[in-house]
Amino acid sequence: MHRFIPLAALVLAGCSAFRLPSEPLAVTSDFQPPFDGVVAAVALGAAVYYVIDPKAPNWEVRTTQLDPKRVEIALRMKRFSTGGEGEALALVRRHASEIAAKAGAGGYELQSYTQGIDSETLGARRNALGVIRLLPPA
Repeated sequence: MHRFIPLAALVLAGCSAFRLPSEPLAVTSDFQPPFDGVVAAVALGAAVYYVIDPKAPNWEVRTTQLDPKRVEIALRMKRFSTGGEGEALALVRRHASEIAAKAGAGGYELQSYTQGIDSETLGARRNALGVIRLLPPA
């Protein structure tokens, strides 16, 4: 998919090294769109798909070790999503459980949790921040 974007840019820019046929594309006898229009529509669709990326996870997760017993879990929602707004706390808890298990801790305690929205030029993005304390092994 990533190799298709430069090709689409060349097509849209009208690069003289890459010529498209000038005949229309005969879909039916009544519908014959110009070939370059079809190529431009496909390239635009691929570019939109690349930007939206519907298969990407809804949240970016970053963890930071604050000290030997405390870990910060920061979540940032992708720019264009189709749901997942209410799952931030569940994600923080799931990542906290994974961190505690990897560290051999006896569990974790959620010390703080906040949610918010960052206003950005291309739209707002949800974020969440949780701080956990790792508990001693049982």
